[in-house]
Amino acid sequence: MSVLAPAVGAVLAAILESSVLTHLQVGSVRLDLVFALGVAVAMTLGFESGMTWAFVGGVTLDLLLPGRVLGASALSLVLVTGVALLVARAFWPPRLVVVATTTFVLAFVYHALGLGLLAFSDGVGLGGISLPELLAIATLDAIAAGLAVPVIRALDLRFGEAERLAW
Repeated sequence: MSVLAPAVGAVLAAILESSVLTHLQVGSVRLDLVFALGVAVAMTLGFESGMTWAFVGGVTLDLLLPGRVLGASALSLVLVTGVALLVARAFWPPRLVVVATTTFVLAFVYHALGLGLLAFSDGVGLGGISLPELLAIATLDAIAAGLAVPVIRALDLRFGEAERLAW
């Protein structure tokens, strides 16, 4: 699959996250759609698709959500996606449980990076999300990533590049 498909998917996920999912949150618990699908794409499709999703999705989120510094979400997503790619390399081919567990663990890192970058750039304190809310967010993200893996694999089989012998 070319890098155009993950870029378009990241933009659509960022639009969905910034518009519809902001109204579906309970307290401060809501699905991080770009993050969850980005980890699933990276672990399923590989480096180019994962990094394209992370960068394009992060910049789009920064542009659409008020109060975010341009590039903060992109940097957080690129770093977290890099770690997810290392996990995927260790457990290749990554199973559904590995993708969901990696997403659950990296949700904590993603939010810590986001809060740290916000505190560094805007001088805001490191307050933020409580631990029970973060556990709920990480669980939602893991479920979303787990549900996305079969869909991503099916789309890659249908529209991806056919395997050929490299000369």
